[in-house]
Amino acid sequence: MATYDKIYFRVINFLKIALPVIGVGLIIAMFILSRDQVSKAVLPFDKNKFEHELAKQQINQLYYSGQTDAGDELALSAQAAAESLEGQDKLEMKSVSATVKTKYGLEINATAQFGEYLYSEKLLKMSGSVLISSSTGYQLSTPALLVSTDGTYIRGEGPVEGFSPMGKIQAGKIEIKRENANAPMQLWFSEKVMIDYEPKEI
Repeated sequence: MATYDKIYFRVINFLKIALPVIGVGLIIAMFILSRDQVSKAVLPFDKNKFEHELAKQQINQLYYSGQTDAGDELALSAQAAAESLEGQDKLEMKSVSATVKTKYGLEINATAQFGEYLYSEKLLKMSGSVLISSSTGYQLSTPALLVSTDGTYIRGEGPVEGFSPMGKIQAGKIEIKRENANAPMQLWFSEKVMIDYEPKEI
């Protein structure tokens, strides 16, 4: 019985030492392996909150989701992002997409080759083959697009063309906004609006 007790206590003492050491070893191994993986940052567009990542020169697979002051869901993503080398207070991005889901059900999606986020203005500038689609049936293109991340507001820079539920549409300007704080978001076209009406077959 005495021999059994000695073996038992030796095993317990050994495990008290060995298990913590093994645990620390596993944590170190996980850290080393994770360093080689491409990071996906889920971050607010606040420069101070991801300056550590920016110090690495580039963030891969940047992603942000949140809510605007108007209560709409906003998601922004980019394949790559880096601090501007021109000394300006902005973030430069490639392969950018933005999605707005309003509390009234409207969904707006926009994609572009390039993007710039201006910290002080809380504004995303999208450029290069900008494509816009909506849950109401619009498929549009424009040279550049401005998306406010503070209040929900989207404005095209330059002419817009594409397809609407009524047919082909061309206009000098597009805005996606509310008439007032309590109104639903709508697409507004202005400056020489032309619609090539195409009735749907019944």
